[in-house]
Amino acid sequence: MTAARTRIVCTLGPASGSHETLVGLIQAGADVFRLNGAHIEDGSVRGWVRRIRRASTAAKRLVSVMVDLPGVKLRVGTFQSGESVDLEPGATVTLAAGRGGGDPWRLLVHPWPDPRAVRPGQEVLLDDGRLRLRVVRRRGAELVATVEEGGVLQAGRGVAFPGVELGLEVPTRRDRRLAREAATAGADWLALSFVRDGEDLQRLRRSLRRAGVPVLPVAAKIERREAVAQLDGILRHAEAVMVARGDLGVDVGGENVPALQKVIVEAAHQAGRPVIIATEMLDSMTWRVRPTRAEVSDVAGAVFEGTDAVLLSAETAIGDHPVLTVQTLDQILLSAEADPHAPYAGSGLLPPPASTPGRPDQHVVHAAVALARTTEARAIVVFSRSGQSAIRLSKERPRAAIHAFAPRSSICRRLTLAWGVSAQRIPASGGTDGIVGAVTRRLLADGALAAGDRAVLVMGGARDPAGATTLIKLLSL
Repeated sequence: MTAARTRIVCTLGPASGSHETLVGLIQAGADVFRLNGAHIEDGSVRGWVRRIRRASTAAKRLVSVMVDLPGVKLRVGTFQSGESVDLEPGATVTLAAGRGGGDPWRLLVHPWPDPRAVRPGQEVLLDDGRLRLRVVRRRGAELVATVEEGGVLQAGRGVAFPGVELGLEVPTRRDRRLAREAATAGADWLALSFVRDGEDLQRLRRSLRRAGVPVLPVAAKIERREAVAQLDGILRHAEAVMVARGDLGVDVGGENVPALQKVIVEAAHQAGRPVIIATEMLDSMTWRVRPTRAEVSDVAGAVFEGTDAVLLSAETAIGDHPVLTVQTLDQILLSAEADPHAPYAGSGLLPPPASTPGRPDQHVVHAAVALARTTEARAIVVFSRSGQSAIRLSKERPRAAIHAFAPRSSICRRLTLAWGVSAQRIPASGGTDGIVGAVTRRLLADGALAAGDRAVLVMGGARDPAGATTLIKLLSL
């Protein structure tokens, strides 16, 4: 099977936890498995990582593990009268701090933000915007609001104050604890929720360093208005970004998400960071065996915009057909990638990544892609000690296959998030000539290249620092 070059991130859950299903997901095209910190128990990450590693070995295909730190999600507490209440349009309700004992006239919210940040006239959205309130006044530490769009409200549903900076902690105490657990369990990526600026990412890294555990690469989830405003700073400190369209749509309005998605994807491309598009990619396949035409168009549109990865949530976590959903998604991606609107090097459909100031890296990678195009090379081969050279090459979107070799398995697994990169471990020994020989023998043995093929090799020199890319070599096998 030919796998799509756009990466597939699958959220795991009750529908996808068995060994057989994990193997099936990998064989269907899954590249990254996401553990949603909001729905996993503390202490369970190590067990998930072990199961995923066993499934990866059985499927004979490399995958990585991303632990999504849940952050602060405001939620409605429980009710005295049962699991739900009916909010009548026009009714007056009070919002206050608390976890239990609410009723239709008094909704308890936890954690409770600083009410001084909320002004009269502010919208309050419940259950991902399905119900809407309007704040009338602040009364001490409580808020009085009118129900504008009512309906049945279940306990535990989300609460949002669109556009309001609520001053909540990022990362939270549980985020930091879960990040330490993920690092010691051997996970490959973290995702940080409700990022506001680059300092939130730095704060997470400092907590890992203080704990003496590995500092994992972090994907910053863009789901708040202030994160969009601080996008450049976030991209400087994140190894990847995620367009989390659900919470972003609640905060900025769903009608504004498509334009912001394009802005975020282009900014990530310029910064040389992988970007993931998430939320309801094939949501109807949670229970159906075929996606809607709108969902197919949405996935294809993400490819045409230049995303590196798309993310499945409920479809694979609790859905009826997780493996079929991944197979379907892979076929949609393959079809979109073959379309003339898909961005590739030289097409002009995506702005080229910006070069790192004071370093030649992106210039060298850009030249290697041009050389591969003019010589009709079948592959571009990159030896990367840190993985950065492979990611820079990926962002150039070459038509030639990208084969990355790294000295550590952890680097190879992290590269499963980079568009189009096939990564393998190979020792960093024997100097440049030794590495070239080892790489060539491996590609011939695997059938990735055949005698008479051309390939372009990209790597750093023996005395270059990790992450530097300075050498290009045209190989004729």
